[in-house]
Amino acid sequence: MVGALDDIRVLDLSEPLGHYAGYLLANLGADVVKLEPPYGDDSRLWAPFLPDLDQPESSLQFMLLNVGKRGVTLDIYSETGRKVFLQLLAEFDVLLQSWTPQQMETLGLDQATLRELFPDLINASVTGWGLDGPYASFAYSDMVSLAMAGVMNLSGFEEGPPTQLPDQQGFHCASINLAAGVVAAILVREASGIAQDVEVSMHESLLMAEETAMQSADIRGIDRERTGAAPGLQVIKLPGMGLYSAQDGWVYAMAAGIAGSGFNGLLALMDLLNDSIADDLREEPYASVMAEFSNSAAVFRLMGDPEKMKEVSGVFAQVDELVTDFFQKYPKEKLYVEGQKLRLLIGTINGPQELSESEQLNDRDWFRTINDSGRGRELRYPGPPWQLKATPAVLRHPAPLLGQHNEEIFSAIGLGKSDIMQMSENGVI
Repeated sequence: MVGALDDIRVLDLSEPLGHYAGYLLANLGADVVKLEPPYGDDSRLWAPFLPDLDQPESSLQFMLLNVGKRGVTLDIYSETGRKVFLQLLAEFDVLLQSWTPQQMETLGLDQATLRELFPDLINASVTGWGLDGPYASFAYSDMVSLAMAGVMNLSGFEEGPPTQLPDQQGFHCASINLAAGVVAAILVREASGIAQDVEVSMHESLLMAEETAMQSADIRGIDRERTGAAPGLQVIKLPGMGLYSAQDGWVYAMAAGIAGSGFNGLLALMDLLNDSIADDLREEPYASVMAEFSNSAAVFRLMGDPEKMKEVSGVFAQVDELVTDFFQKYPKEKLYVEGQKLRLLIGTINGPQELSESEQLNDRDWFRTINDSGRGRELRYPGPPWQLKATPAVLRHPAPLLGQHNEEIFSAIGLGKSDIMQMSENGVI
């Protein structure tokens, strides 16, 4: 069965910022070739590392985001390397790259030059700030972009400082947009015969993660603040809404009057588990206050009435103490499964091992196993973020060893073994 992009060839020169884009295109069936400098991509040195295997082949980060690709090495800044690169690029439909304007100038390969040399090429750029503007030549990192896009300003608890998100969320967000732009450009080229450039700025990609923060500032003159475990628009802690400690971990609950079966559903869960806390919560003043704010309209009216919020805040706090005591008595999986029967929105906070053992993911055969003979072991990878029924995701290759496919790929463009050997001896590959 062929992949959706089986007839597309992608040359991936992107920095780690764009690796996930190449991964997504490879999953769609494209032949993606990762081109690295002779010393290897920077991410080959990123921890954590596969045990009992030396660098540059042991980085889990590199393996995760480059599985499915073939790999070559080439110093494109050398005279020979640049000539070979242009010869190689003629064989590809898409170029993924992270060149700054200065790097383009050094290579002599700005957008206009590439379009003149390769009129059918989809030239896809992903950088920290974009290719123009006052920041275009500035260095970037995931953390800096999360900070400057305002995402960190909304992440964390109200009483604490802005908080960094885990892993490389800015990189992944930019890569997703890059892959989407490339697919759109492929569709346009197939329909009209016109190839075009695709440009993605990580900074701009992350601005959507602010959701309504900018609109709130523009329209209402209100800066949204960090709310910790509470939903972003909540200005008062509603009982049953937010992060709670369970017997064996944490759960996130939305058991207030604005979602699912609400607070009545939480009382029903307590009854189902024969927990006497439900009886306490049916006493006054708790019962009447919670009944009054058992629907979305009432909750939103409350948020616009500071005096009423002050009046009920003490009762809310007492109710939430009882709710906290309830959650702490039970395993998180029990709370989740039994809550589902009652349309109660409770989610377990899962760790990596729990996800690996997930009944849901394993039943759907989401994880994929590949024999990585170059690294001497079988590796289990996360699955794709979508399911195409007629053209399912493919995983054709393990993550390439450094320069693994040099001879195969350079031979295909007409270079002989002696040419390849000489390039190796001269440090070009």
